[in-house]
Amino acid sequence: MKIKTTIHIHFTKYASSAKGGEYEVFPIKLDDTSYRAHVNEQEIEIEVPDNFDPRAQQISALEKHKQKIMADYQKSVTDINSQISMLQALEYTA
Repeated sequence: MKIKTTIHIHFTKYASSAKGGEYEVFPIKLDDTSYRAHVNEQEIEIEVPDNFDPRAQQISALEKHKQKIMADYQKSVTDINSQISMLQALEYTA
């Protein structure tokens, strides 16, 4: 299946970069800045497989996100348990 879309081409050059700059493509027109200028827009045609189904990729991204959240949660619980252990080991003096 072929789809048509409009792209916006920008020229970007950062002052700290030794490179001469590069052309970047975005789906929207970005504001001109001291380091980026809009060049033009073009309509392009893209070939997408007829049977393309994004669900598998979306599920995979969600699974990765879930794993990160679970790891962050486990680290937080471990940190809290460590703090509790340290407080329990201290002798209280009033």
